[in-house]
Amino acid sequence: MQSPLNGTRIAIIGHPSADLEGVAASIPETFSVSIAQDDALNYEFAEFAAVILAFSATDGAPNTLIKAWEEICAFQIPRTIVVTKIEEPESDFDEAVLIARRMFHEGVTPFLVLHDDDGKPCAFIDLESLMIRDYSGGHLAEIASDEDHREIVQEFREEYLAYVADLEEPRFATGLFVPVIPFSAKLGLGKLELLKYLEQIVES
Repeated sequence: MQSPLNGTRIAIIGHPSADLEGVAASIPETFSVSIAQDDALNYEFAEFAAVILAFSATDGAPNTLIKAWEEICAFQIPRTIVVTKIEEPESDFDEAVLIARRMFHEGVTPFLVLHDDDGKPCAFIDLESLMIRDYSGGHLAEIASDEDHREIVQEFREEYLAYVADLEEPRFATGLFVPVIPFSAKLGLGKLELLKYLEQIVES
């Protein structure tokens, strides 16, 4: 998928199993989106305003992406790792984050995934505000977290706040803040969270 070429240029890279098209479809046409699979990374990444690495929660990502990611880091391009397919029964977002961080040596998650009684992801908890971003009704509803939620995420929140403590705003646009975002094209989860960061490169 490619949107009009007059938009802010965004590259999406990853293995086909990571649903690159699903990520691309979630991005408004005000951005110019280019997709490159892991075996065809022939871009001049410095020409892009931001890069999205799609990382499958079930299949991970191939090592062939590491060299490209190192190049992207060297240019300090705003970048994010989007963990896709979080709706799959065998997926584990927290484990996928750990694997991605071991592979690419950076990244922090601003959101943790919450599940409904059937085990399906239905909401995120924002580690900065501690608000729950609830999608169970088919649209975003922001509600306050309870004490149990806050206790469960406390360690993750402390790590996140330490990571962002000295970063200037807008964080994503600096190229120093690399969010790892949970995403499901099937369930419509993660689209607004991703867009929140992409908008920072337009506004900066």
